[in-house]
Amino acid sequence: MIIVVGSGIIGSWIAYTLAKAGEEVYVFEKSFHAGDGISGRNSGVLHSGIYYDDTSLKSKLCFRGYEIGIPFFEKYNIPHSICGKVITTGVSVSKNDETEKIETIESLYENGKRLGIPEIELRKDPAKHWKHILGSHALWIPKTGIVDVSSYLKVIWYLCEEAGVVFLKNKKVIRENGCVFAVDSNTNEKEELEATQFINAGGLYSDDLLDTSENREFEIRPNKGEYYRLKTQLPYETLVYPLPMKTSTALGVHYTFHFGGDAYVGPNSNWANSKEDYSIQTSRSEYFNSLKNIIDFFKEDDLSEGYVGLRPRLFYKGEAIKDFVIHKESNWIHLLGIESPGLTSAPAIAEKIFGMIV
Repeated sequence: MIIVVGSGIIGSWIAYTLAKAGEEVYVFEKSFHAGDGISGRNSGVLHSGIYYDDTSLKSKLCFRGYEIGIPFFEKYNIPHSICGKVITTGVSVSKNDETEKIETIESLYENGKRLGIPEIELRKDPAKHWKHILGSHALWIPKTGIVDVSSYLKVIWYLCEEAGVVFLKNKKVIRENGCVFAVDSNTNEKEELEATQFINAGGLYSDDLLDTSENREFEIRPNKGEYYRLKTQLPYETLVYPLPMKTSTALGVHYTFHFGGDAYVGPNSNWANSKEDYSIQTSRSEYFNSLKNIIDFFKEDDLSEGYVGLRPRLFYKGEAIKDFVIHKESNWIHLLGIESPGLTSAPAIAEKIFGMIV
């Protein structure tokens, strides 16, 4: 018997992959509404993998996840669009700033070619190709897209149940004195759990399930990404990003859109007060100042408060870890720091976990 902790896109893909292979799988979810956490609060972007070193787990699993994911969306009629993405140098404050930005985008372009990302182009004067986009240079990545995350989750949950997966909601999994327990979120009743294998896909709370004898050297710190809703979309459908942040795994405040007509700017990167802190703390004017560095189409009045997501930012012995970590310990497999591109990588992460178990 295998127990998976967490019913987000990662945990559900793992459960589905294992159940299809004939394993007896139970998924424990601390909330009543599955997908309340990281999976239900992101931008829904399908990444190309251009930001990552080819030796990293992020790179390998993002590429493979995209390869598995697109046919899956097509097979099950999950709304998605390979709309492409523009990464622009944006407005520069000085000549040195402009030079540095051009060097950065050229380096990103070379990394994309090295990784074999198809049809990427480095273009000058992006406004000639995409009206309202600012900056002297831009990188065009046709491979990037979006997916309707709500539909995606519903399909994977349905397939899980069809394959025999049992979902147990309102059940928080804890470890105490060498034992594993499920605690009912309503009654606090505690039930001991036994399994041949535990898979920790707890997202923000994944570090809580590490063996305390390891002195909790891994730590998840919640990093807040806020989104502002826009009154209207750009006159064409593509994603628009700034250059990635050098000191963070965050990709910078960007323009994205969802199925149904909604468009958003975000997310930013702020440290949250807790793993339950979903408050918006950044002002509209501050957000607009970020947006107008890459696009000149919107006015400040076009922005209104949207929603907030939390990234499970991973640290080891106090040092930030920028890659995914899959940590094996006894009969546990821990998935740590699975932030972007976790949505794209989900089916490949499941494939990897299946290989580790089988």
